Amino acid sequence: MNKVVTLICSAALGALELAKENDIVITDTAVVEVPCSGRVDEATILRTLRQGAQAVLVVGCLAGNCRFSTGNFEAHRNVDEAKRILEEIGLSPSRVEMVEVSSAQYMKLVEAMEMMADRAGELGPIRLLEGDP
Repeated sequence: MNKVVTLICSAALGALELAKENDIVITDTAVVEVPCSGRVDEATILRTLRQGAQAVLVVGCLAGNCRFSTGNFEAHRNVDEAKRILEEIGLSPSRVEMVEVSSAQYMKLVEAMEMMADRAGELGPIRLLEGDP
């Protein structure tokens, strides 16, 4: 599995396309499109980490621009809850972040993805149980 899984709202997908058009390649990152960042709950985030991701980046549209009205606010709440749970079980909450971008803000997206890839490299794999590789 890639070090970072980026769960990106379909409304923000244009930023990723612009990055590709500008020949920007982000390594160690898998991108998964979701209909709305608000649909990414804390269970999804934690499951993604348990399945081998070292970090998760949730990408939503800009505040006030959600076609579902409150999706990005829900996403922030879910990301905060996932961070709280990680801290509670002794893992770094910095493994999970959220960023809001418009479809034109490809450099903001690229910077967030690169930051998470660097952070994942610093934090390394998650070892929950003794004997985990």
